[in-house]
Amino acid sequence: MSKLFKMIVCIVDDPDKIRLLADFTRAEILQLLCEHPMTETQLSKELGLTRAAVGYHLNLLMKAQLIYLERAELEEHSILQKFYSPVAAFFIVDYDRIPNDAKRYFIQTQIIHLRGIFAAFQLHHHFSSISPTTLEKLAIAMLKQLENTNRKHAEEGPVENAETLKVKIYAEALESLMKQDEWHALFKESKNLSY
Repeated sequence: MSKLFKMIVCIVDDPDKIRLLADFTRAEILQLLCEHPMTETQLSKELGLTRAAVGYHLNLLMKAQLIYLERAELEEHSILQKFYSPVAAFFIVDYDRIPNDAKRYFIQTQIIHLRGIFAAFQLHHHFSSISPTTLEKLAIAMLKQLENTNRKHAEEGPVENAETLKVKIYAEALESLMKQDEWHALFKESKNLSY
C-alpha cells in the first residue's frame, strides 16, 4: 500500500530534533509509518515493544512535529484508535547542526549504507579496499551531499513510494560524490564503473 506524504523531504536543522532522530527505535517507527499510517498498538506488535514504550517515542516525535495524527477511528468497545504518519517521506539532518553527542550515530549509519554500496561494487566490479578512516570521511561527505541533494527535492510534489525516493536520492548523492576530486580516484578503482 502506498501513501501520500505532506512533504517529500524534511531537512532537520534543530539540534534537539536531530538528537531525537539519533535513536534506532524512533528511526524504525518513522520507517514503519512511511509504509502506512499505524496505531500505537500496531507499532507495539511490529517492534516487539510495550505500548507504553511506543507511546513514549510517539509523544517525542509528535512534540517535535516529525509525525502527526492522520486520523482517529472509533473501534470495538468505543476504543479510539489513533493513526500516525510522518510529516515527510525522508528525513535528513543538517550535518553542521548535529550535536557532538549524536554525530557518531549518523556517521555510523552512513558507514553501514556505504558498506552495502561497496559490497555491491565488489560483486560486480573489481574493488580492492577502503580504510576505516577513509570510509568515515566518505560517510561525513555523504551526509553533507545527502543534505544538498535533498534540498533539490524538498519542493517537489507528493510522493507515493518513500523507498523509491530514498534510493533515488542516495543514487544522486553518490553520483555527485563520485565526481568530486577528493573521491573520484576511490571510485575509479572499480573497473568498468561508468558515471
